[in-house]
Amino acid sequence: MKKSFLIIFCVLLSITFSFGQEKIGAVSGKVTEKLSGQPISGATVSSGTANAQTDADGNYKLEIPAGEHNLRFSAKGFAELLTPQITITANRTFVQNAQLSIVLANENVEVRSDVFAATDEQPVSQTSLNRDEIRNTPGSGGDILRSINSLPSVTSAGAEFADYIVRGGTTQENLVFIDNIPVADFTLFSDKYDNGKGGRGAVLAPDIIDRADFSAGGFGARYGDKMSSVLDIGIRESNRNRVQGVFFADLGNAGGSIDVPFGKKGGWVSSIRRSYIDVVFDTLNLGDIGKPRNWDFINKGVYDLNPRNKLSFTAINSFESFDLNASQAAASDRRVDRLTTNRRSRRAILGTTLSTTIGNSTLSQITAWGNIQHNDGTLKRLDVAQTLQRNRDLRDSQFGFKEELTSSLSKKVQLAVGGGIYFDNANYFSFERSGNGFSPLEEEFNAPNRTNRMILGTTTSAYAYGQITFRPTAKFSVTPSIRLDRYGVTDETLGSPRLSARFQASNKVAITFATGLYRQTPSLFTMSLTTANRNLKSQKAFHVVGGIEWLAMEDLRVRAEVFSKQYDNLVIQPVLGNFNYVNTGSGEANGVEISMQKALRGKWAGQISYSYVQSKRRISDGGFAFPADEDRPHQFTAIGITRIWGITLAGKYRYATGLPYDRRTPIQFATNPTRYLQRLATIQDRNALRMTSYNDIDFRAERKFDFKKWSIAPYLDMFNVFAISYKSAVNYEFTRRTPQFLGEGTRIPLFGMRVEF
Repeated sequence: MKKSFLIIFCVLLSITFSFGQEKIGAVSGKVTEKLSGQPISGATVSSGTANAQTDADGNYKLEIPAGEHNLRFSAKGFAELLTPQITITANRTFVQNAQLSIVLANENVEVRSDVFAATDEQPVSQTSLNRDEIRNTPGSGGDILRSINSLPSVTSAGAEFADYIVRGGTTQENLVFIDNIPVADFTLFSDKYDNGKGGRGAVLAPDIIDRADFSAGGFGARYGDKMSSVLDIGIRESNRNRVQGVFFADLGNAGGSIDVPFGKKGGWVSSIRRSYIDVVFDTLNLGDIGKPRNWDFINKGVYDLNPRNKLSFTAINSFESFDLNASQAAASDRRVDRLTTNRRSRRAILGTTLSTTIGNSTLSQITAWGNIQHNDGTLKRLDVAQTLQRNRDLRDSQFGFKEELTSSLSKKVQLAVGGGIYFDNANYFSFERSGNGFSPLEEEFNAPNRTNRMILGTTTSAYAYGQITFRPTAKFSVTPSIRLDRYGVTDETLGSPRLSARFQASNKVAITFATGLYRQTPSLFTMSLTTANRNLKSQKAFHVVGGIEWLAMEDLRVRAEVFSKQYDNLVIQPVLGNFNYVNTGSGEANGVEISMQKALRGKWAGQISYSYVQSKRRISDGGFAFPADEDRPHQFTAIGITRIWGITLAGKYRYATGLPYDRRTPIQFATNPTRYLQRLATIQDRNALRMTSYNDIDFRAERKFDFKKWSIAPYLDMFNVFAISYKSAVNYEFTRRTPQFLGEGTRIPLFGMRVEF
């Protein structure tokens, strides 16, 4: 007994000693000019009374106590930049690079957070998030996509999915880059090949992300082949001082990352993560969802060849599987899920970038990349013969090379040019059995069996763009640009002119504007479904965005924007059930967005936003306009974050109009027992009804304990705190005249912890 008391006393004494000692960490990085990448020597980096100066190569290191700190970056001739509330852990080095903008003579620029850093290329609809903000967003579980769909004018099809819908567009209209690599899809358990939705989460753990820049519209000519938004993600670099690591685990995932420095020249960071969400559902009695499994591996290496040349390499690999046995399928409330399922997915995203500073004013970035994907799956009916209902074997790849140059011709004129070439290859096989006996939707019930294989030999596509920013005065900038695309898949050469402008009415108030054409090719999967679809052409959207923003504080922005998207040549399915698509569709999405955002970190933070969007579609020009599948007219989001007694508390409330669904007429086709088919009688019945509104309250709590050489942070993410039910999908059965509505309303607690060392 005495020995036990002695051991307990020694443990408590050691913990007390650890808390009593000063806990010191560090922040390091590089300060460069925003446009040219030129290192800024002699820049001051400060936090409270601590400060450091950058060396001749723009590098700095600042030692500060563990905890949360604001960083300020300043240099003569440059606008001061604030990075609020970075989290410093004892005995660890936090990497924080900064890009400063040149200030014109006599220009008085207000200090602003890097979250709201103004850009001439993208003056409208832009928001940036770092990994702390992604992790702190309640209702996200640290997932970047769920954090993005908490932003103004962004929503999702439902809490089940991590996809995001931007200003009345579709989930397929969003462009994603990861470390300068164009990425078609980076979600886990993606369902996009069956019903157009994305996956349940992102193939990126929050710890591995440096920052995410999101544009909801009106983006510049550097980005192409999507019509709604751009999400540009940067993977973080390894620190260059010491080996350090992170381990995390919660009720859905476990994994970790490790930093390995290469001296002062660079470093390597590796991350691995595995999911076991099915175990959580079984343990908490939330339902039997089958056996989803995934692994993702992420690696990034950076090496400074010399002060002017930096080489980086990124590799993302993911492996997924999903199995649903007969008893699990039979228990599903949703008819379309009553199929035994075996699905597999393998994906590799690879890229390398050489960044070179040329002279004193030009930055060159040369990137080579490759994307390789293989998705396959079999879905069988619950009959004695286990009849095959659906089969997929989808293999595709893309390899490319691009060059991007940005240059300051003078303090008043900035130039950006670039171009690239890429090669697509695909081998798609799909089989769809008739819905006879499985689907009560008339068009599916009467559809014939469909088998298609599309072998796409290597097609070559290329693009080029140029834009020039004029700043005739300190208050006004205008950026005309042009993009040319040669699409090998559709055999088209198309131009897309764009224009943006910014007027700084005062130090704190700016008026912004952007407009332009945006193109998007049909997906290879859609083209593969029938031979007629091989003739599909690209789609077009015309954006107009105007707004006003007020920088009330360094890290607090109030913004109002109006926007309009006009669609032409949309790929639509005029006759449901036959899988033939045409380019006759048109439509529009118009709306207004009002938001007040404070960086989602620190003692007091949050966001309030409201958006009104009307999104319509037509099968042909001049035809009947019906609500788009993703139309949610009203949306309100409120997020609040505070810190009490060292505990970070965060909450989010979200309201959104219910999604539309078809008005169908029941047609009896059998008796004893009675059976019904559901008919879409007229075009006016398409999306004529709406499900109930979406309401959700999420909560997050975290407490970080810092020791001398490590830290631990237990946390709780609570999804749908009050178990509010809402309708998320429509379900039809042969035996019922009217539809049933499937709801989401489960309260899901997610316990976890992070250990940094």
